[in-house]
Amino acid sequence: MVEAHGLVKYFGSVKALDNFEMSVRKNTVHGLVGPNGSGKSTIIRILSADLKPDSGDVTILGVPVSSVREIRSMVSLVPELSAIPDRQSPKKIFEKAGRSARLHREEIQYRISVLSEILELDSLLDRNAGELSLGMRRRLCLGLSLIKDSSVLLMDGSLAELDPGFCVKFMEVIREQNDKTVVLTANNMSVIDRVCDGVTIIRDGTTLLNESVMSIRHKIGKPAVTIKVSPINRAKLEAALRQQMYVNNLYTGEDSIIVEVDDIIHIPVVIRHAAAHTEIYEARQTMTGIEDLYHTFIGS
Repeated sequence: MVEAHGLVKYFGSVKALDNFEMSVRKNTVHGLVGPNGSGKSTIIRILSADLKPDSGDVTILGVPVSSVREIRSMVSLVPELSAIPDRQSPKKIFEKAGRSARLHREEIQYRISVLSEILELDSLLDRNAGELSLGMRRRLCLGLSLIKDSSVLLMDGSLAELDPGFCVKFMEVIREQNDKTVVLTANNMSVIDRVCDGVTIIRDGTTLLNESVMSIRHKIGKPAVTIKVSPINRAKLEAALRQQMYVNNLYTGEDSIIVEVDDIIHIPVVIRHAAAHTEIYEARQTMTGIEDLYHTFIGS
């Protein structure tokens, strides 16, 4: 669907991309992750036909990005917050975007109705955008990118300021349509782990890994158990688990504990150990997320 091979891009004497490689399957959500300055935004700009690589090949649905007019009809880039005029309402902003996409009036109104429900902006359509919270303005940006119903959605940091629950729900809606491919950049590895089907890890403009999330988990994912427990004796339980030789890592959340173990056979032992210390509300087997892999490549 999206193929990038041997991409090289210079900005003056700075090499932003160094033989970058990426492959994204059709109708999937693909995460592009790496430290600041690694080249993520440069790749998004190239995919949107806003920037030309110095060398290498990039195609979207078989169309080279050098075919600018055709690519821009297929691709939609989520705008920056600065593109949102403070003194216009979301409804007016949506209508203007619909007219720019050459949609009929009835189609524009229908899409505004659908998008405002998905983005939970129904009650805010007639307020000035400048009065909205940062998160709601981000949602408005998402809506603008979806007005023209493109096949490919490019999101460069567009999930910032959005709560993880909304991000997951929004991506589920996109997936249900089964006609969109999403390439996004984000710093929240937990969100990447929950919403992406594939991931590319980049550092200094070079691809370190490009695989499906499922493949990554099968190869290096570590078995773990997520336990929701009573706050009573929780601290003692955590201390006791940390002393067990079969426990590799312990991650504590507001109401749950993730216990990473050497082998899946140790999960029932962890559950029994926890039950001996406090009341267990829920226990489920999981795999540790992609964040561990990211830190393996990039460092903490």
